[in-house]
Amino acid sequence: MYTHSKKMLLIKLCFFICSIFLFNSTFAEPYLAFKNNLPCSACHINPIGGGARNTYGAYYGTNVLPQNGGSPILFDAGNLSETFRIGANFRANYEKTDFDKNSAVQTTEDSRGFQTQTGQIYIVFQPKDSRFSLYIDEQVAPGGALNRETFVLAKLIDNHYLKAGKIMLPYGIRLQDDSAFIRQASGINFNNSDNGVELGLQYTHAIINLAVTNGSSGLTNDDKRMQYLLRSEYIGNNWRAGASAIMNDAELGHRTMYNIFGGFNWLGFTFLAEVDQIKDESVSHVPGAYETQRVSFFEVNRELFKGLNLKLTTEYLDPDTHINENQRNRHSLLLEYTPFANIQIRGGVRSGKDIPQRVQGNYSNVFAQVHFYY
Repeated sequence: MYTHSKKMLLIKLCFFICSIFLFNSTFAEPYLAFKNNLPCSACHINPIGGGARNTYGAYYGTNVLPQNGGSPILFDAGNLSETFRIGANFRANYEKTDFDKNSAVQTTEDSRGFQTQTGQIYIVFQPKDSRFSLYIDEQVAPGGALNRETFVLAKLIDNHYLKAGKIMLPYGIRLQDDSAFIRQASGINFNNSDNGVELGLQYTHAIINLAVTNGSSGLTNDDKRMQYLLRSEYIGNNWRAGASAIMNDAELGHRTMYNIFGGFNWLGFTFLAEVDQIKDESVSHVPGAYETQRVSFFEVNRELFKGLNLKLTTEYLDPDTHINENQRNRHSLLLEYTPFANIQIRGGVRSGKDIPQRVQGNYSNVFAQVHFYY
């Protein structure tokens, strides 16, 4: 058990790190679902996770996650009325990036600075005694407004559902960090939604998602072809495992993606992992030729004490398996401190290793982030 003096030392260490560090990313939250053996829909209105929180998710963020929880009497779940709910996320960063000076070609300058990484507003309309709701996820910062998701959600029998509109695809682990290799290589991230429909079948321990979308990530389909997705996940006692597959029958060439993912809890540690393989014919102008990528992600979390989480991640990317010695690696270590409800401070270090010719992949970062959530 931690003494008061040890707790204060850890808190001061966290603030010290956060005062001098940052990286341009939004760090992952799925470990909370893994840690508590829950599906994403337990805390989020969007069944695949992310975005607006439901009543339980708001209560968890107010009274369970922080070191000092809010008042149960004054608890606010974002309900403005029986039919109207709002929510928000805002992240502001400071970044310090140093590129490898020993690289064969040094053309990228080191950088320092503050930035508003992202700000979202969530709006949910739920008519009384209706199975249908309208969900809106609007990004308001940085820059101009950008709609990330707008869809109609229909609740079917039991916990099954159907979505139609502009949606983010359920694929692998739904990381908040869009810069992660598994999210950049696949293109399945918070900045790349698509128009289509999704069917979700949620059972006691199993979740199955099926989706059909344009595959163009635009407002309209630019060809007669579609993109098809299948995702399945089983949640056991302190462990889970799943797999995803996407086939995009694009006019420029087929693109198929597969992954397996999972995690488990052990001695207070929460582990997450995902491995992807991507076969893409659209990048080659030679008929029948294709590029194959292999990507992996590993993360471990440990709650040092209530409100303070230690996170370690390691990533691997082979952007083209046909080329030898072309791999990239990235490692991160950070602290996530939630002193009070609705505010979280994150800070840590990250390093990237790449071939000398790709200067942007050889760097070291220190970072800090203030995250407001509601």
